[in-house]
Amino acid sequence: MKKRFAILSLILCVVVAAMCLVGCSDHGAPEHSTQNPTYTITPEQVETEYSKFMTEDRVDRTTFTDGEKAAAEYLVTRLKEMGYDDADMQEFTASENEITGLKSQNVVAHIGSESDTAKNVIIGAYYDNRNKAAYNGATPDGGEGAVSATAVAGVLSVADYLANHKSALDSQLRVTIVFFGASYVSNDGAQAFLDNMTDVEYRNTILMIEMQRLCGDHVYAFSDARETKREKFFDRVAADNGLNIYKSTSKTPLITGLSALDGIPYYQWAHIGTFSVFFNAGVPTLNLVCANWESSNLSDIESTKHDNLLYSENDTLRNVKTYNPDYAQKIATAASLTVSALFDKEFIDVMVYDLNNFPNTDTISAVWIWYLVVLLAVIVCAAIMVAVSAHLKKKYPIVIQAPPQMKMAVFGMDYEDKSSADIFIDIRENGVDGNIFDGIENNAPKSTDPFDDIFPPSAPTDRGDNNGGDGNNNRGDDPFDNPPTDNNK
Repeated sequence: MKKRFAILSLILCVVVAAMCLVGCSDHGAPEHSTQNPTYTITPEQVETEYSKFMTEDRVDRTTFTDGEKAAAEYLVTRLKEMGYDDADMQEFTASENEITGLKSQNVVAHIGSESDTAKNVIIGAYYDNRNKAAYNGATPDGGEGAVSATAVAGVLSVADYLANHKSALDSQLRVTIVFFGASYVSNDGAQAFLDNMTDVEYRNTILMIEMQRLCGDHVYAFSDARETKREKFFDRVAADNGLNIYKSTSKTPLITGLSALDGIPYYQWAHIGTFSVFFNAGVPTLNLVCANWESSNLSDIESTKHDNLLYSENDTLRNVKTYNPDYAQKIATAASLTVSALFDKEFIDVMVYDLNNFPNTDTISAVWIWYLVVLLAVIVCAAIMVAVSAHLKKKYPIVIQAPPQMKMAVFGMDYEDKSSADIFIDIRENGVDGNIFDGIENNAPKSTDPFDDIFPPSAPTDRGDNNGGDGNNNRGDDPFDNPPTDNNK
């Protein structure tokens, strides 16, 4: 039994160790050198945009409040300063937790071709936070939204670069800059923007790039869980510029019906974001996000060096700079990858190909199929365990003998079972004559007189009178046979 248990334990340990090794692997890291990155947009440039946005009067950008709207007004003003004359707010109404009529706004601007046939690229980030309660009953986190503001700085830096290099853009390309409101908790802003797109804009959109949380250990670029041309394209652009871009790995594949992305039957941290609204609408996407999904923790962590700042009261400008001193390099990495790709001669062809060949996943997205797969996997594992157990039981048979039981008895049918392995203890007194069963000693019947247990019978004496003496009025040896008599009375 012990040997079989040891073998099963060894098998279990091997399986667990293999899973841990997968979780700790670093295969998301780039295979090219990142020693001398070429920043098309420098860390100093993104730091400038970050500092301008993260001033004291924009600490409170709480969703559905005047603070959010004030931040949107700043973004419109900043885009106009860059030359985006059409920059404006796109107002919409949303609902959250069954509360309707909540007002928010996106900030939208365009650059590039104005032709109806232009290929459109959307580049966006959300800008709101939950410094205070968004509405009565909502729970604030008390943070400044400094982590999400890193992505705002990234998109602003890209917008500024495009404004300064507009003439170099492909004549077929149009870029839409969007800052999504009401997106800190939900994707209301992204959904409102998608709903407001014209049919022409929708059909011509070849890519949506989202930047989010650009401070952490690694910058990940996620396009799709399935093989796509754009994934290889962005890998090549990153290699050409020595950018430290990680590829998202399947570290958290949980088969579930709650996947953020349609057609992908499992959940992964890289699936979360406003980009998912566009992905689910059939638009190719790229998610640029900072995290560390290479650790054995397997959770969505920003860094192995500190607890997550996002969605907490610790999400402050001071903490971002303290715990992520290289945050400007991370923002510059994501921004540089974006603009380098936009100006690459293969960009439009690759994105159009992925748009026209967007995977049809109606079959594999059916939830019941994956529940069936899980059930079959469980059945197979159970069958293997039963077969292994039966084999080990046959190879290492174990006979377990029941230990003898100790019984206390005075009389009973157990005495007739001479083949019993039990041990019997006779609790009767010794010295009783007579046998009930031949061959079994000390089993004579006891008297039926209930007083014998109190006054056990003794050997008979030769009494000559009622005093129990010897016939001559001499008393026996027992001084208590009769009490003494006082002859003087």
